Amino acid sequence: MAFYDEMREAADDLLGEFAQGVVTLTQQVDSGAPIDPAKPWLGSIIDEQVYALDATVRRVAQKFVDGTLIVATDDQITFAVPAVAPTMDDTFSVDGTVRVLKDLRPIPAAGDPVAYVAFVAGILAP
Repeated sequence: MAFYDEMREAADDLLGEFAQGVVTLTQQVDSGAPIDPAKPWLGSIIDEQVYALDATVRRVAQKFVDGTLIVATDDQITFAVPAVAPTMDDTFSVDGTVRVLKDLRPIPAAGDPVAYVAFVAGILAP
């Protein structure tokens, strides 16, 4: 595991140094506290946890474009491993604009990740 620990440290350093804009990851977490104890069917209160990411953002690389899920106007966010494991249920924001998450891939695909790539819907110029 020492090799992947070193690679993760290198990715953290590079992405921290070349981070672009303000990129955040938001997770919704079940607090466990009921919305109304008298009405348990309403469920529990959901809290949002926001994590700042060391990340770079660019247009999606052509090799990932499949014309269906990933299109040429999408963006890819490459980010260092955050304090929590990202999931497809999370929300990404770039410079305050929420982006629709289309795909999330750890690097490498197996084993302990050293970074992640998130594919998000791009913003088109007005």
